[in-house]
Amino acid sequence: MTMPPTAAVAPRAGRALPEMLPGLAICIAIAAVALLAGHQVPLVGAPLFAIAIGVVIANSLRDRSRLSALKIGDISKLCLKTGIVILGASLDLGDIVHTGGNSLLFLAITVTAGLVTSLVIGKWLGIDWRIRCLIGMGTTICGASAIAALAPVIRAKAGEIAYAVTVVFFFNMIAVFLFPVLGHLFHLSDTGFGIWTGTAVNDTSAVVAAGFAFSNDAGSVATIVKLTRTTLIIPLVIGFGLALPWLDPEAPKQDVSLVRRVYDSFPVFILLFLIASLITTAGLTGGHAADIQLLGRWVMVVALAAVGLQGHWRAFAGAGARPLLLGGLTWFAVAAASLAMQAMTRQL
Repeated sequence: MTMPPTAAVAPRAGRALPEMLPGLAICIAIAAVALLAGHQVPLVGAPLFAIAIGVVIANSLRDRSRLSALKIGDISKLCLKTGIVILGASLDLGDIVHTGGNSLLFLAITVTAGLVTSLVIGKWLGIDWRIRCLIGMGTTICGASAIAALAPVIRAKAGEIAYAVTVVFFFNMIAVFLFPVLGHLFHLSDTGFGIWTGTAVNDTSAVVAAGFAFSNDAGSVATIVKLTRTTLIIPLVIGFGLALPWLDPEAPKQDVSLVRRVYDSFPVFILLFLIASLITTAGLTGGHAADIQLLGRWVMVVALAAVGLQGHWRAFAGAGARPLLLGGLTWFAVAAASLAMQAMTRQL
């Protein structure tokens, strides 16, 4: 008998917490060093330092199984979602609705540009349709989470999933360091950079890192836009499921219902983010919004340290040239479409 998702996850999470403590302590130590470095070099900032330190440590270890035993991947997910919820408690719900609503047109254009590039150019490059779909979904929505949500629907194999995740993660790391530099070079405003980062950087952790590296206001805007973008997992998973007969005419009937797949992939932490914001909007935080935002940023730096510890550069060699090229072209199409839309609407 299969347990309901909520019943199965809670006990597992409770048992996993003690196992996370050693790895969490390492991530907190890295975050502390990153915060000190960020204070000394504010142009770089703590988020970028946290990722960079994590990457250096990860690639200095001969035995990476030690990191796996420390549950670093689970720590990054838990801290990132926790940090986002805490950040929600520092924001007014009206600002979230306004920023998220204004970004919908940008999201529609950038997602369309990314998916069309991935599916059409990928076909021209001779890349398998499943990998094209996974790279397109991961680049335009939210990295590995979107890939994981789509994979069962299109019956992707483990190797194809790993390929797509590796490609998307590669450009994630580039975006974290490149976007703040380009943002200053293009003289983008805080809002303009936040919208650009929220629409053009695929993974939430990278959006947070790049956004707050630019400025606090840009980080808040980027996070809201990114969370709005994450909700598009639902319609896109449904869309790919309905388009499966055209993508793969020989596809067998799904043994997992589309409704169940959408239910399982819905990002619950977004609801918690909105609830936290609602509490602040109602004036129940006692005017401590600035302190709450500082706490949320600190938790996110811990999460980004864990993200850096998962950045094993040698793994990129296995992704191959064509999928890597497709990932780069798709990423460029999304970023260029976002900037073009801002230029046209004069929101730069």
